[in-house]
This record gives sequence, C-alpha cells and structure tokens, in this order.
Amino acid sequence: MKTLRRHSISGVARQRSRHDDRPGISPVDIAEHNSRTTLRLLRRRGALTRQELSRELGLTEPAITGIVRRLALAGLVTERKRSTTAHYTAAEFGLRAEARYSLGVRIGKLNGDVALVDFAGKVVRQEAFATRDDLIAAVADLRRTAGPSKLVGCGVATSPDTFLARQEIETVLAGQSEALFFLDDTEAAIEAERALGIGDPEGGMVMILTDYTVRAGLLIGGRVFRGIHGRAGHIGDMRSGIDGASLNDVATLPSLEAGSADEDSWLATAARHLHEAVLAVSGFIAPGAILLGGALPNNVLDAVVERMSQERDDKIRDLVIAPWIQQIRRATFPWAGVALGAALRPLDAMALPDTRA
Repeated sequence: MKTLRRHSISGVARQRSRHDDRPGISPVDIAEHNSRTTLRLLRRRGALTRQELSRELGLTEPAITGIVRRLALAGLVTERKRSTTAHYTAAEFGLRAEARYSLGVRIGKLNGDVALVDFAGKVVRQEAFATRDDLIAAVADLRRTAGPSKLVGCGVATSPDTFLARQEIETVLAGQSEALFFLDDTEAAIEAERALGIGDPEGGMVMILTDYTVRAGLLIGGRVFRGIHGRAGHIGDMRSGIDGASLNDVATLPSLEAGSADEDSWLATAARHLHEAVLAVSGFIAPGAILLGGALPNNVLDAVVERMSQERDDKIRDLVIAPWIQQIRRATFPWAGVALGAALRPLDAMALPDTRA
C-alpha cells in the first residue's frame, strides 16, 4: 500500500515544523481521526443528526458541530432537515456522493474488473477486462466519467496468481495525479464488508474467497493479519479429510467444472474440506464472523454455505469446541466486494480539511 503524507484539502502537504517537538498525537491528528471516523459512519449508516453522531462516536455535540462544519465547508457533507414525530425538524448530515470518486481494480488469474465508486460508497459504473489493453481503456473511460478534479485515488486488489505483475500494473496506471494503493483481494473484500456489510464484529472476521484458488483474509483487532512473510491466509494447499485432498483440488472453479456431472458430490466434498479449514482457524482464534465469497455461481455459493452449516451441526455432536464456531455466512458482496473494497481504500485515506485553517 502506498504511504501518503497528510494533506490539506487544497492538496498542499502538511508537515510538522522541525522545531515542533510535541510528543504523542497532535491535535491535528486527533481532529483528522474524528473526521475520518465520522465519514466512515455516515458512509455506513447514511444521514445522521448531531445527537445520533454524538451517541455513536462518543463525542460531545459541540465537537460534532465542529467536525460537520469543517466537512461541509470542504464540500464533503451536506445538511438537510429531517421530519420527526414530535412536530419539529432536526438537522441531519449526509455525505455528498458526488463530492469525490475513487477507482477500484480487481485483477485475477484470467481477468478482472474496474469499479468507479462515489463518496457514499456506491458503484457508479463497472467494467470488466481480460487483457492489459482492456484495462487501460476501462480505466481511461471511468476517469473521464469521474473528472480529474474529483478522483482521489485508485485501489488495486490482486490475487496470488494475478495475470499482471505489479510493476506492469504500476506502468499501466501511471501518469495520473491520484494516489495508487495495492492490497490483497481478501483484504479488499474485508474492507468492503467492514464499510458497507456486517461491519467490524467483536472477535474479528475471517473472509474466505474461492475462484481458481482458495485463500482467506483474517481481521483481528481492527487490523488485517498478514503473518511474518505476508502469506497468512494462503490456505489453498491445506490438506484435510480421509482423502487428504487440498482445498485447491476440491473447492475451486476448476474442480467445480470437472465435477459438473455430479454437482451434489462436489458440494459435499467442497463443504467438508472448507469446514475443516474453518475448524482449524476457529479452534485457535474464534472469530466473530466467518464469511464465504468468491467467484462461484450464486446458487453454488449458497449451497456450499448451507452444506458447511450442516457440517458444523454434525460436528457439534462429536467435538467439544464446535458450539463456539460461528455459522459460516455468505459475504455481503461475494465477488463484487473486491473491487468495491479496493476503491474504498483511497476514499478512506483521502486528504481532509486543515483544522488549523
């Protein structure tokens, strides 16, 4: 991921003076944190009043007033009246969807897609691509749609076997003023789930994606865990069951195509092996949510989730720890969440109003 310096709303870099030796977090850092937290909450919940923002964020109403005033002056938040049952109106604040845009790019083994996402987190347009030239054309088209002054960045989510190398991706997307961010596709899927899906469950989250391989993302304490070599979650080669098959052998698109003549048998085998992986993870960290997504057809994905739930219920009778294992759930955005989550990263990291102005 590209590391950004803090910027003012005008785009001018804001850095401490070399004579500023204040320890710890500065008032500017605190103000930016509160502003970002407010924007995330409005993106997730929609328009909220001062009282609601105060209650959700644990800040005083005067503090909320200062935050929304700065965001409104920067053109990021709009105010409107909300009718209530008590015969009076209250001011509520929501995001201006057209204020900023971001691009999210998913690049997999054979193809990918690019999404243009507005400030409220809605996908405005999405285009698929299968070649380098297709990617260049799609990105150029969506950049024109957003306009250069409102596009804040581009997030790129890659799978372990992506058909374009990172250096080539950087070359394709170079020459533009917006920031470029790289993240794993599992991390991008988690980003979308946190921002617009189930949120940030207590105990963390496991996101399993399957297309040509099986991999997982792990969210603990609000942070994605990558492991010492950055390979945490590469579970596709994990072998389990009596047959000792790997997840990549039995729970991917190629294995589904190979077993299309007996889909019920494929479902049983894939669910059993995936649940063994869930069991191994849950026995150690007991996450608050376990989600399954990826490129499987919707009806197949739903059937796998149902079979995995049956596997869990069967294990409860024989295994002491099984009752603490969360029910596997379908991801809110099984596959579209990868490009969406990639686009949300630049929006979250974008420049905010200078509180000293």
